[in-house]
Amino acid sequence: MGLWALVSGVRQQAALQVTLEAPARVAGIDMPAGSKLVLKEKDRLESFERAAFPTPVSAYGFQASAVRRFLYLGEEGRHYYPQRLRMTLAGDQAWGGWHCAGDQPLTADLDRDGTPEWVSGCVLAAGNRLDGAPLPAASALRASQGTMYANGHRDPDRWLVDMPKGEAVPVAGAVLQGRVYLDAEHRPVRAEGTLDEAFALGTLSYPEGTRLRVRFKAGRPVSWWFNPVGDRAARRDDGTPVGADQAVHQDQEGRVLEITDPQNAGFFQTTPLR
Repeated sequence: MGLWALVSGVRQQAALQVTLEAPARVAGIDMPAGSKLVLKEKDRLESFERAAFPTPVSAYGFQASAVRRFLYLGEEGRHYYPQRLRMTLAGDQAWGGWHCAGDQPLTADLDRDGTPEWVSGCVLAAGNRLDGAPLPAASALRASQGTMYANGHRDPDRWLVDMPKGEAVPVAGAVLQGRVYLDAEHRPVRAEGTLDEAFALGTLSYPEGTRLRVRFKAGRPVSWWFNPVGDRAARRDDGTPVGADQAVHQDQEGRVLEITDPQNAGFFQTTPLR
């Protein structure tokens, strides 16, 4: 019984793997002969979950070498509908004023009919810039509909860029490792992360590794928060230290507005996993 079940399972899986012997239009995509599909339902090409193409195809407005669709079962319980997709781009391509990297994933949410409702992210290629400075290749780009706060305020961010670990970018004079939120014109709205280099603002000097958050208005910095880390204290001009138990709020001129507990300022301590 066990062997029969194993053989039956192998046959069922094989029946879900199809190689097109001739070109075919499947779920709105013109697929060439040699395309390899993995189906959700036997004998139903439209139910494909994964497809890999021998040559690039036009899919959802991009050139793709592979597509992965995430399906859900319709209310009638008989047909599967694509809900999200993850495609591998065939070469560097443009999206929303950005250059997305080829051979990397682009993700999107789909309408019920399979058309893209919301392209949500890609991996950046070389050649993208932030305020004239190059953004690191392999940064993760995500689309945003604006960060919503508990008081009902919504920030105008339309893009989030996460730098790869160990990579940094100049932001308002500081060199930052972390995340930058940008508006529709690709201007910074806010940024958060750690200093990749020492940085001075007003009467305070902050060492590499200091945590920071900076908020912008019309692309210009208007508010800074800093929190030193570990034993690497910040220093005032007179040598007075500012340690890890303090968070400093400064305006665009460098004036100190507040010094408070890091948690009150939104800098939360993380405990390493053991």
